[in-house]
Amino acid sequence: MTHLMKLELKKVGLKKYVLFSTVGILISMFFLFVGLNDSSTIKSSYETAFSTVGLIFCFYYIILFSVLVATYIVNEYNHKTILVMFSYPIDRRKLIIAKLLLITLLVMFSMIIGYICCGTFIVVADKYWGLIEGKFEISVLSYWIPTALKAIITFCTLGVGTFVVGMVKKSVPMTIVSAILFCYIRQFYIAGMDLYQENWLFVIGVLVITVIGVCYTLTCKIDRL
Repeated sequence: MTHLMKLELKKVGLKKYVLFSTVGILISMFFLFVGLNDSSTIKSSYETAFSTVGLIFCFYYIILFSVLVATYIVNEYNHKTILVMFSYPIDRRKLIIAKLLLITLLVMFSMIIGYICCGTFIVVADKYWGLIEGKFEISVLSYWIPTALKAIITFCTLGVGTFVVGMVKKSVPMTIVSAILFCYIRQFYIAGMDLYQENWLFVIGVLVITVIGVCYTLTCKIDRL
């Protein structure tokens, strides 16, 4: 599986992923600064500041995940280029799983770097511009780290969910639209439950549903061109 992932990465190149990740992190920091610097509202707490990062990452990374799925998996079905890979003496499901794992790991790594950069930016904003209510303490990390962990798992899982939806009809537009829909479902849940972040019930629920969807896709949809 690792060898297949390396071959896939060699084929598509790493520069695009690095570029998309860098742009995403910079955009997130920009919108975060705009939100914290809004003079029409009271100062944000560390909790609300970090939830803002989650909101920005939700839309950017789930949509990015869906674009990568649409480009490197669904689009290959539409153009029949996937047949070249299917001609190899390797299980077709392993080929698709390798593609999906590669996308997942790259997006996950980008989010980890993004949370570190945005978390550092929040601390700097508090120190030099006084945009955050209260003072940063190490104890804040006991909130940030679990929050980031749940968000990363959720966003990657929802990203994999776009693969499931897109493979139903082998549709690129459906893949992208499902990403936007998943973002809103996540936001509606958090708003409806009056939360600042995902709770573990939501994370596990999304994970279970996605695993079932992936199993169905690998069993019933991979061989249909």
